[in-house]
Order: sequence, then C-alpha cells, then structure tokens
Amino acid sequence: MPTQTEGRRAGHASETARVLASVLLPNVARGVILRRPLATGLAAGLDTDRAAAGVLHGLRERHGDDPFPISLAGRRAAVVLAPEDVERLLRETPEPFSPGGREKSGALSHFQPHGVLVSEHADRPRRRWANEAALVPGQAIHPDGDTLAAQADEEALALALALEGDLDWRRFSRSFNAMARRAVFGAFAARDYRTTELLRALRARANWAYLAPARRATRTEFLDRVRANVERAEPGSLAARLAEDAAEDADVRPEEQVAHWLFAFDAAAIAAFRALALLTSLSPGGHEVREEIEDREGLDLPLLRATVRESVRLWPTTLMIIREGTRETFWRERSFEAGTAFLVVSSYFHRDSTRLPYADAFEPGIWLDGRAAREPALVPFSGGPAECPAVDLVPLAVSLFLRSLVRGRRPARADAGGPLPASGLPRSLNHFALRFSL
Repeated sequence: MPTQTEGRRAGHASETARVLASVLLPNVARGVILRRPLATGLAAGLDTDRAAAGVLHGLRERHGDDPFPISLAGRRAAVVLAPEDVERLLRETPEPFSPGGREKSGALSHFQPHGVLVSEHADRPRRRWANEAALVPGQAIHPDGDTLAAQADEEALALALALEGDLDWRRFSRSFNAMARRAVFGAFAARDYRTTELLRALRARANWAYLAPARRATRTEFLDRVRANVERAEPGSLAARLAEDAAEDADVRPEEQVAHWLFAFDAAAIAAFRALALLTSLSPGGHEVREEIEDREGLDLPLLRATVRESVRLWPTTLMIIREGTRETFWRERSFEAGTAFLVVSSYFHRDSTRLPYADAFEPGIWLDGRAAREPALVPFSGGPAECPAVDLVPLAVSLFLRSLVRGRRPARADAGGPLPASGLPRSLNHFALRFSL
C-alpha cells in the first residue's frame, strides 16, 4: 500500500505533468522568440490559453498563492500563481531576480549576446541608460514624434495605395517592418530587407535557446549590417540618439541594443494587426477609437494607444516572463534555491476573470482611467527596472501607423472568423489568419 509521502509525490508529479502539457509545451511550440504559423493556428483552434488558465487556477486553489515548483529535466523552476508575486518579481529585478538567466541568455545570444536583458550585472546599468535615452520611456509622445509620424504616414499610405485585394499578415508586416527600420535608422533603411531576413533566421534558431548552436557567421553578418546602419543613422532616428549617447562608452555595444529593438518591433507588428481586429470588432470601444482616428489631429491619440495596450493585454506577445533567482528567496510558506527560474504566464493574469470584470472584453479605457494601473499583474510591457524601455514608443508608433492606414477608409474583417464579438473575446487570436478589407 503506498505511503502518504508517496501519494503526495505522485500527486505532485501528475500536476507537474499537466503544467508541462497544458501550459509550457503549447507556449514553447508556438515559438517564444519567433512565432511558428502552424503551432500558432493550432493553439488558437484548441484554445490552449484557456486550458492553461484552468490548470493554473486549479493549482492556486489546491496549493495556495506561493509559486508552484516544477522540475524540467533537472532544471528548477516555479510557476507564479498570485498577482502580487508578479509585482514582486518585476520590482526586485535585477537582484535577486535576474531578467537574464539560462533560457533567456541561451535564446537572445543567437542575435544579441550583449543586449541589455542578458547583460552582466556591471554592464546592465549603462546599457539600460543608453536604451532609455534613445527610446524615452515616460513620455507618451517621443521627442522625435514628428519624424516618426511622417515615416508612419508614408509607409501606411504606400501600403493602402498598393494593396490589391485583402490585407493579410504578409503584406502588413512587410510594410510595418519598413516603417520600423526607418524609425530606427532613417529613410535609407526602408528597403533593407536583408537585415530583417537575417534577424528572422537567427530568431528561428533562438526558439531552441541553448539547445541549438549559434549560427556565428549569420550572426556576424547581421550585427555588422546593424552596426553599419547605426553609423550612418539619420538625424531624428532612434539609432542616432543611441549612437550620440553611447559615443563615449564602447561597452554599450549599440548594434546589439538596436538588434533588440528590431526584434521587439516584430511583436509590435503583431499587436498592431490584432489591434486592427479590435477596431473592426462589434464592441462599442471600436467605434469610439475609430471616431478618434477620424477627428483627432496631431500625434496624441490616447484611445488608439490604449487599444495597442489592450491588444497586448488580450493576446500577449510575450507569452512568458522569466526571472531567475540569484540567491535563495523566501515566500509565504516556501523557499526556492538560487538558480530557480520563475515563470509568469502572461495570459493567465491578463485574462483572469476571477479578478477582472473586463477580462474577456475590449476595454481601452482601463489604460486611461487608472483601472489597469491598480492591477499589479497587468504588464503588457513587463514592469519594474527591466520594463521594456519602448513602453511608450511602441504604442505611439503603432497608433500613428494605424491611423494613417485606416483614416478615411472602412476596414472590415475579410477572413472566415468574422468580426470579433463585443464580449467573450477568444483567448487566442491567430494573427497569421487575419485578413481585412480596406
């Protein structure tokens, strides 16, 4: 007859297996660094984010608020279950919770081994400062907002005028990436497709993190191209601001900070395309945002920027936030050894219907009236000292691009999914399958 201890072990093992099968495996399969179309479509069809949330809610009901420990082939990890623990992890970064760690370093080293997120403790402050000086978090309108607006206008209008048939992800992302390269380097980079192609190849490799050896020749070619573009960056571009502020400090490695910006702009494109689905939804919020697009002049589009944040809340582009303990840490009833990887499953917190009355609705107003700010686990751009330094730049860039694309037109969903409902939004949205008529 099994002992009580053996029963607990068996129960814990079965719960760990459910976490692996229902939570971690679907996220890894979709591609943590570069989304895989087939797996993304399967995840949406099988509603894996809803299933994952059910597993995590069950763990919290049975075991309490402390992170739930799991072992991944000998790797110590813990799944975070309580919103206040998300706040603690992000607030206490980088010590004792490092934003680097084995998995993230293994992934990002494929194309930016000296990026700020995976930097050594001594190098991180200087690189973080340089990123903030260029991207200017804390200001809704970037100092070079007029330049960014002109770039967004040109690329979005060129897309709309050249479009024959429906707007699909391939066409949209190609134009959005051109706008992103212009914002980062200047107008000359608009047609620098090679840099984006190299980054995409490296990111596909990075999905395997440390399990795949780095393609050193490809990485060298990519970083050399980025470095050359930084050196010829035009006034008003983000890279020009970075190069100016990093001129006295070779350890900043501007090309690798910029490599991360280019990577992050791909997530911005996904958020933008899904935001277009929200604008064409049956929600009253979509109508209000379209009115702002038509009637408001200037760079300040608060409802449209809030829509970008809602897009990332509803369908996170960072599937999991990871922090690694640099020393033993103590929680309510548990302690975890140094080296434990703490996993925050974004969709579990962003769509928590037990806490958020708007969990499955399009509510851009939460980002304007303080409701979102009162929720410690609503972190579409992470949070704390390692919060994305483009937390304000990305919503600005996306809002300007979408306004130029949509203004004076009547966008509508053209794929088989039809317009999103006013409530009960799907937990997953496959951006590869979206199509719109303009």
